[in-house]
Amino acid sequence: MINKINGGTYEYLDDLRSRGLLDQCSNEELLRKMLETKQTIYCGFDPSATSLQLGNFVMITMLKRLQLAGHKIIAVIGGGTGMIGDPSGKKAERSFLKAEQVKHNVECIKKQLSYFLDFSSPDKGIIVDNYDWWSKISVIEFLRDYGKLFQINYMLGKDIVKSRLEVGISYSEFSYMILQSGDFYNLFKQYGCRIQCGGGDQWGNLTSSLDFLRKYVGDEEDAGVFTLKLITDSQGKKFGKSENGALYLDGNMTSPYQIYQYFMNVDDASVEKFLRIFDLRSLDEIHQIYEKHMENPGLRAGQKELARVMVTTLHGAEKAAECEKMTSALFKDEFVGLSKEALNEISKSLNKVESDESVELIQALVDTKLASSRREAREFLKANSIRVNGNIINDEHYLLSKDNALENEFFFIKRGKKNYAVLHLN
Repeated sequence: MINKINGGTYEYLDDLRSRGLLDQCSNEELLRKMLETKQTIYCGFDPSATSLQLGNFVMITMLKRLQLAGHKIIAVIGGGTGMIGDPSGKKAERSFLKAEQVKHNVECIKKQLSYFLDFSSPDKGIIVDNYDWWSKISVIEFLRDYGKLFQINYMLGKDIVKSRLEVGISYSEFSYMILQSGDFYNLFKQYGCRIQCGGGDQWGNLTSSLDFLRKYVGDEEDAGVFTLKLITDSQGKKFGKSENGALYLDGNMTSPYQIYQYFMNVDDASVEKFLRIFDLRSLDEIHQIYEKHMENPGLRAGQKELARVMVTTLHGAEKAAECEKMTSALFKDEFVGLSKEALNEISKSLNKVESDESVELIQALVDTKLASSRREAREFLKANSIRVNGNIINDEHYLLSKDNALENEFFFIKRGKKNYAVLHLN
């Protein structure tokens, strides 16, 4: 349940802190006062790819909460700053993207944000591209109107710069905080935006933006910034990263099933944590879900609910139901009836071996590394430890061919209770 703005009773910062999200804020007392009435609040998104990543969804969810509470949001896509590159959280200089690629990325991200946030009217929210104003400013104007208000020693004192001095930082990335400060100023002038938010690694940029705004408009104008904590799992690993790299919000880049499996495999300690971050339900409801989960953690009810919530939010209830069915099929060894697309998706998450011809099961066990040798494979077969597409097979001469394959292509081979591999016939 999202509380609406109501005469000073709305406590957004407390909610963020209770959810383990609030990191730093410029003046908490002032921000609390401001958030009691409708505000225009912005957050920036870097168009470094055609899709945002799962880590970005933390900020999207935060904007959603603000919007549901009655505030106006501005999603700023860095079509201009994306040409330069934000040094925040980066150990080395970014590679430049071509202008055409940045423009394409901007359009893709606009569509993506529109799926999760409400931009049906300007009163609720808008999407802007900072290229629209930065492309109109000359070098002379930039140095005179913006650069003049930044002292080098001030910029060197920011962590985002200090962390890069040893390995080196270009003037382009060094000037990034000036560009972000200009964003805040332009949004204030055009839309009356007084609050900026971002990830924890953005604190230096956000405070610089606030200082810059005050130099232009004076301290009499209320304004503030706050950041959210960078999300990690219980082992301290960066959230939204798989063994194969980043997890994207675009279903064509990271499938719904991959997202489902990512959350199905989080540990118990992360279940409530991630539900607090992404689930719009109250903290009491979330805690009840977690308590019920902990009554019998082996059933993984908490992980199932978390995975369902995430896939539903990202891709819809129908995709979530499909993912649940696919996961159940793998757990119960019930693959009959699944579509070719579903079988292919499941196979991507397992050790997969390709073959252009029929293979004896005993050799397939060796090829898929379910057995270290043909001798060991025979032992597994004799012990009835091998299932093929859900059926126990103990015939060492059993032939895996298109005639007995699922969809004429797939063999899901299981040793014991948890060891799976796939033989795919081309």
